[in-house]
This record gives sequence, structure tokens and C-alpha cells, in this order.
Amino acid sequence: MVLLVAALTQGCAGGRVMSETEFREHLRLTQEAGEDAVRRLRMDPSSIVDQREMANASCKDDLGVDAEGVTRDQPSVSWAPQFASRTAYEAAVDTLREEWSAQGLTVKDVPAPGKGEPGAGLPGVRTTDDHGIELSLRPDWYSGEPTLVADGGCVRHRGYLVEWE
Repeated sequence: MVLLVAALTQGCAGGRVMSETEFREHLRLTQEAGEDAVRRLRMDPSSIVDQREMANASCKDDLGVDAEGVTRDQPSVSWAPQFASRTAYEAAVDTLREEWSAQGLTVKDVPAPGKGEPGAGLPGVRTTDDHGIELSLRPDWYSGEPTLVADGGCVRHRGYLVEWE
């Protein structure tokens, strides 16, 4: 019984806590993974970067209780690439599917939103790289515009980073 409670407590705690240095490295890897995907589309990442975020309600609201000085963040960077046509967007999805598959990554199709939803009819694609960073090109949930996202996942780390360099 004690082992079961200990296992459940560890599971809710959210896993390993990164040092501040490790977390900064994770931020760098997240940014670079997304920039690499944007470059594969023959675009300049710095010209279409949309936003960098650290917060995610589901990450912050996890059931675990963290020790003093430990925080949870979910770093993600998004880019807003513009495509001349639906055909150009679909070619970009195919390009990323092929490139990621050639790297040995498992690629999954993202179904197109249904009729009447933002981005209706535009399929997407996603993968997770060797560092655990999820990459996707899909219509944005709210605007329906094509969005490329590098999501670093929910991470526990020491310190309270207020700025993403």
C-alpha cells in the first residue's frame, strides 16, 4: 500500500525537475526545432515568428505539488507562415511530412477541421523530435490561419524565468 501511494505521489509530482541551465537549454532546443521546420518551408523564421509563450493552464493546473523554488512552464513558439493558395499550404504539409519522415521521426496527420470551423478543410501534420518537442503545421484553433508550432511540453524546473531570450 505504501509503495502504491509513493508511486501515485511521484506520478502527480510531474517527474524530474530541470535545473535553470537545463531549462534554458530546453528553451533553445524548442526554438531551434521550430526554426528548422520553418526553414524547411523555405521561409525566414525571424520574419514570421508569431509569439513565444511559457504558460499553459493544463500544465500549471497539474495535480502535483511542487517544492519551493520549482515552477512549471510549457514553452512554445509559433510562426504564422503565409501561403499563396490552399495548394501551396498542402504542399508545405507534404514537405514537412517527407522531411520529418526522412529524419526517422514518426509523423501523424492532423485531420482538417470540419465545415464551419476555423481552417475548415485544411489538414495538418505533426511529429515529436528526438528532444521531446512536438512540432506541427495546422490551422490555428481560433483564427483558422496556418500556424507552425514548436511545443516544448510541460516542464518542471528550478527558478522563475520571466524572459525568454
